[in-house]
Amino acid sequence: MKNIYQKLVVASGGVALSLGSLTMGIPAQAVLMKYDFSVSDIQGPGPHNGTTGSGYFTFDSEGEEFEDSPEAVIKQVLDFEFNWLGQTFGVETLDFENDADGVLFVNGVFEGLDWDYPGDPLSWDLFKNEFDYTDLDSSPNFSGDGEVSYQKQEPPSNDVPEPGVVVGLSLVGFGFWLNKKKLSHRSISKKNI
Repeated sequence: MKNIYQKLVVASGGVALSLGSLTMGIPAQAVLMKYDFSVSDIQGPGPHNGTTGSGYFTFDSEGEEFEDSPEAVIKQVLDFEFNWLGQTFGVETLDFENDADGVLFVNGVFEGLDWDYPGDPLSWDLFKNEFDYTDLDSSPNFSGDGEVSYQKQEPPSNDVPEPGVVVGLSLVGFGFWLNKKKLSHRSISKKNI
């Protein structure tokens, strides 16, 4: 009887190890990245001097991208919101397909947004840590610039064990439990003798 339980424990351990190694071969899944950003030190003549703006954007780490140069890649933004001058600019103002607006990476390193909004009467451009604007609604036209800073938001942890590993470890635990039960049964039998 002892051999059966030992074989069960060894087999369970082998199954757990083999299932665990299978899950290691699965490629990493894409991660939804979120950044908050703020625009400050806006300077220039006119009513926009001293104003500030803020917003956020998200993108998929493995999502669609545009190769700007051999070392520069622009990733498509999935969600975007920029609040400035009482207006909210959303992702619909992006033009990834025609203008490659998005998140700029150079040699795999995050550089910032690369996005221009050619609106009328207000147009603006976010490039890395620079912000430029032109207000065509005034005479003369006002233009100015500011600074952009970014804050990466950590994605929520989704550490859930793979089902195969859970099943394998459960079998190992079950095998140890059976072995323990068998040993306790033997000690009770020996006491009765």
